[in-house]
Amino acid sequence: MMNTLITDRLILRPFRQEDAEAVFKNWAADERVARFCRWYPHKSIEETKEYLKMCIGAEYCWAITLKDSGEPVGSIDLVGINSFGVPEIGYVLMYAHWGEGIMTEAVNAVIDELFNNGFGKIGACHDVNNPASGRVMEKCGMTYVRNCMGLKKFGSDEQCELSCYEICRS
Repeated sequence: MMNTLITDRLILRPFRQEDAEAVFKNWAADERVARFCRWYPHKSIEETKEYLKMCIGAEYCWAITLKDSGEPVGSIDLVGINSFGVPEIGYVLMYAHWGEGIMTEAVNAVIDELFNNGFGKIGACHDVNNPASGRVMEKCGMTYVRNCMGLKKFGSDEQCELSCYEICRS
């Protein structure tokens, strides 16, 4: 069972099916948010419900909620293992909360949790056109390691340039 993580302002908890409406309206349908993500904006609540089926029960996938409201404002998860064998995290946050340090707080909590669960190295990548995401990685102690080409959107052949970062357990 995945741990719920608590920070100063946030509760990172497992997703629930009843999160679908908040996920849809807060970020999944927002083109400004999806622009740098590997998924297209959701066109319907049904699409969001299908996405949540993958999240619910996933070993390392958290809804980022604000302590004061409990409403999901983003997500963070272990998205896979890159071609160098490094587990990578991915994250997304609703547009209204960009620039508030929320994602840095969430990423730090997840890095700590993954290290506590035996991971020795963690990576993350961002579209080079989204330098704010790279600043989150740097604020969390990650170090730039390389640029590479990656899939721009799932279901598409289009590529984009990514900047990749890593952090090792000390």
